Amino acid sequence: MSAFEYEPQERLLKALAEQLKIPLLQIARQSELAAIDPSVSFRSVGLTADMAIRLIDSYILGLQVQGQPALELEPVSVASMLQDVAHQLTPFAKQHELTLEVSLSGRYEPVMAQKAHLEAAYMALGHSMIEAQSGEGQSNVLLAAHRSAYGIVAGVFGASDTISADVYRRARALYGRARQSAPGMSAQTTAGVFIADSLLQSMQAPLRIAHHHKMSGLAATLQPSNQLQLI
Repeated sequence: MSAFEYEPQERLLKALAEQLKIPLLQIARQSELAAIDPSVSFRSVGLTADMAIRLIDSYILGLQVQGQPALELEPVSVASMLQDVAHQLTPFAKQHELTLEVSLSGRYEPVMAQKAHLEAAYMALGHSMIEAQSGEGQSNVLLAAHRSAYGIVAGVFGASDTISADVYRRARALYGRARQSAPGMSAQTTAGVFIADSLLQSMQAPLRIAHHHKMSGLAATLQPSNQLQLI
């Protein structure tokens, strides 16, 4: 095995370390500025640290589900979950000068999932999408859900068209091995994507490339609770 080949857990940990460099550098620079100018608010420092801690918590949760035979699933409201995630991520989006919105195409029955894992997955995914969109001239990140023939599709979308099926496939193959995972998906933004995928895989709902109202992003298809009861 070469120095650039890692087991999946090691690759994900390396990707997480790369992504955490951003908030740690921001905290260091903001602290330096506050030391020079006492009028500078520490609110942004706390927000940056909080988002980094949430990403670490999601990573730990993902490690805990690995090796488990199956998660004990329960009915979870997708609409409430996305609203909760949006509420928690909105200050982070504003810090990056982005607008975070929720789009729900109708009313949905609950899906079978593990609530804490589902929320952690979309927090991690939203975190990465916000960082990926920041500085790209984009102004909107969307948490959205819609019904498909296979279940309830819930995802995070951005105005950028840099996330394609080919880019995502290459990123999956390269993450944790290179500083630049794939064009449009840097090492500093992919950790949250693959943490989310790990959590969603444990609920048999892997991430995939998806589109919503001309926006591109990543989504998972969640099974309605009544559908699972009929199986």
